[in-house]
Amino acid sequence: MRMTTDDEVYAVDDVFLGPPRGSLPFRVRYRAYAIGAALYILILALEIWTGVIGAWNAVYGLLVTIGLTTAVMEHISHERTVKAAAATFLHEVAAPRGRKKGRGHTTLTLAGVRRRARQNNS
Repeated sequence: MRMTTDDEVYAVDDVFLGPPRGSLPFRVRYRAYAIGAALYILILALEIWTGVIGAWNAVYGLLVTIGLTTAVMEHISHERTVKAAAATFLHEVAAPRGRKKGRGHTTLTLAGVRRRARQNNS
């Protein structure tokens, strides 16, 4: 359910519907164009860096960009800006984590998985 606001500041809908008599079949906020362009450039740079660039990879990159832009724009509103969301993401990623008490660092190897499977089956 969408609730409308009576505040004139937030009553403005910042979407681009297309040119007159030729509107788009979907609504896109102006911020989504900038975020999508930045994500597409990052995805193409990642494809070039990994060496998988090609015509179809660029198309698949565009599809991934549309999905990522949609996911990002679900969290962006007039109350939570792109800058605030990016700062929150960076702080969450860079936050110090407490060490777990116990064995310390563990590594997962194929031999260890097989050994555990044999022990559980016996």
